[in-house]
Amino acid sequence: MTDTSGQHLPANRDLDKRYQSGDISRRGFVATLAAATAVLSFGGSLGAARAAAERRADQLDAQAAPKRGGILKAGLTGQPDQLDPATSSVYTAAQIYDNVFDKLIVLDRNGSFLPALATRWRQLDPRTWEFDLVHNAVFHNGEPFTAADVQYTFQRILNPKTASAYTPLFDSIASVQVVNKFTVRFHLKQAFGPFLTNLAANGEIVNAKAIKAFDPKRHPIGTGPFKFKEWITSDHVTLERWPHYWGSGTPYVDSVIFRGMPVDEGRLAALQSGEVNWVDAVPLQDVKRLRSGSNPVFMTSNNAGLPDFLTFVVDKPPFNNKKLRQAVAWAIDKRAILAVAYFGVGQVGSAEVPTGSPWYSSNDPYHAGPNLAKAQQLLHEAGYPNGLTVEYLGLPQYPELLKTGEIVKEQLAQIGITMNITQLDVTPWSTRLVNKNYQITSAYQERTIDPDNFYSLLLTHDATLNYSGYKNPALDSLVRQAKQATDPATRKKLYAKVRNIMYEDVPFVFVHYETLNYAMQPRVHGSQVLPSLELRFKDVWLG
Repeated sequence: MTDTSGQHLPANRDLDKRYQSGDISRRGFVATLAAATAVLSFGGSLGAARAAAERRADQLDAQAAPKRGGILKAGLTGQPDQLDPATSSVYTAAQIYDNVFDKLIVLDRNGSFLPALATRWRQLDPRTWEFDLVHNAVFHNGEPFTAADVQYTFQRILNPKTASAYTPLFDSIASVQVVNKFTVRFHLKQAFGPFLTNLAANGEIVNAKAIKAFDPKRHPIGTGPFKFKEWITSDHVTLERWPHYWGSGTPYVDSVIFRGMPVDEGRLAALQSGEVNWVDAVPLQDVKRLRSGSNPVFMTSNNAGLPDFLTFVVDKPPFNNKKLRQAVAWAIDKRAILAVAYFGVGQVGSAEVPTGSPWYSSNDPYHAGPNLAKAQQLLHEAGYPNGLTVEYLGLPQYPELLKTGEIVKEQLAQIGITMNITQLDVTPWSTRLVNKNYQITSAYQERTIDPDNFYSLLLTHDATLNYSGYKNPALDSLVRQAKQATDPATRKKLYAKVRNIMYEDVPFVFVHYETLNYAMQPRVHGSQVLPSLELRFKDVWLG
C-alpha cells in the first residue's frame, strides 16, 4: 500500500481566447470538440527575467501578513459559457468556477499534489485508490460534504446523459465506493498513471441536491471558498466569500468580480486605470515592458501553458506522404516563429509539455533545424521535385497563430512548396478540422500536465480528438503502456519513445509553447500561475 498523503509528488482556447465576442477561449477548444465528436526554452537573460519576475512577486507577498477585506476585480479574456464544471467547455468558465468548487486534491505551482477535500490518499493496489476526506466542509446550499458527494460527482461525469467533455479523463473508473461517511474508494478498470493528475485538474466535487434544485449551468453550488452571487450576462460574474469555508483562515477578500475583457489593449488599460486590479493573458507585445517593471506586477511560469503545433491530415493526399511531412518539419524555423509571431514570449516548441515539466525530454530531432538542404532532399524523395501547392487554414481571431501561418508560408517557399492561406472564423475552421477537411493548419491543446492528456486525446487511433487521421499501432501500444504504468520514471521513458515515433511520422510539428502571463496592481498579493491553469483566488489578499 502506498500512502501519498501530504507528499509533494511530481505531477505530471467554444474555441477562442481572443475571439472578438469574448465568449470562447483556447482552453475550451479541446473540451468543445470532445463534446461535438462524442526546444529551446527561454535561455540566458530571458530565463533569468522570468525567474526574477516570480521572485519579485514572492518577495512582495512576503513583506506583510495577509489581511481580510476588499474586492478583487479580475479582467478575463472572455465570458463563461456556463458554470457547470462537468459540461462547461470554456477556459474563462473554469477560471470562475474553480473558486466555487473544491477538488479532492490540487496542484501547486511546481506540479506537486496538495490535499484539498481529501486529507490523505493511498494506493491500496494498482487498481484501487482510497481517500480520507475533511469532516467540516459544507456546500453553499447548507448540505454537509460526504463521500456520497464524491461518488455522485464521478457517476455524473461518466453518465452519457451528462455529455461531459471530461469523460475520457475518468473512464478508467470502474466504480466509486463509499466506505464510510468520510472515506471513499475508487476502483479502476486497470492501473492508470494519470489518475491523480486528472483528479487535480478536472475533479470539481458537486452535490446531488444542489444539481437537482438549481440549474448548475447558471447557479453553481460547491464547497469552495467563494459562493456564487450573480451573473450578469456579457458583463460580469460576482462571487462572495463563503463564511463557512472549511479551509482555515481563507478566503481573504470579501468578493471577486470577474469581467470579460476580450480586447487585449482594453484589458491592460483597465488594469492601469484601476478599473480592475488583476488581469490574465498579458498582451505578448507588452510582456517585455511589464517584465522589467514593478507596477503593475508581472507574473509568469515556465511549467504552465498551451502547446501550439502544425497539424496535417495524414490519411489523405498530399500529406499521407511521410517524407513530405518530414520535409515541412525540417524547413520550419521555430525560433523565427517565437521571435516574430510571439514577440519572443514563451518557448520554442518541441513537445506537448514545456521544458519545466518533469515529463519533458530533449529528443526532438528538428530542434537542430531548419535544414533546407535536407528538406529539399526529402521533398524530392517524396515525389515532388518541382514542389507542390497546399492550403493552410488560418484563424484571424488568433493573431499569433495566423502570423505563424504567414511565417511558415515564407519558409516553405524556400524549398518549393507554395502554401496558400485560407482565413476562416472559428466555427467553420473547427468544422473543417473535425471533418478532416483541410491539409495543414495550426492547432493547440489545453493544459497537458500529464502527457496522456495529449496523446490519448489526439494521437491514438481511437482518440476523441484525432483530427489528423493518424494511426500507428506501435504508438497506440506505448501510450497504453504509459497510461497503465504507475512508476513516473517508467512512464517518462515510454513517453520519450512515443515522441520518437511522432517525430518520425510527423502528424504534428510542435512550433511553440505558450506560457501563461498575469499582471496585477502591486496591492494584490498571493496570486500564482498554476499548471492546472486554474485561478486559486482563496489565497489572494489586498494590501
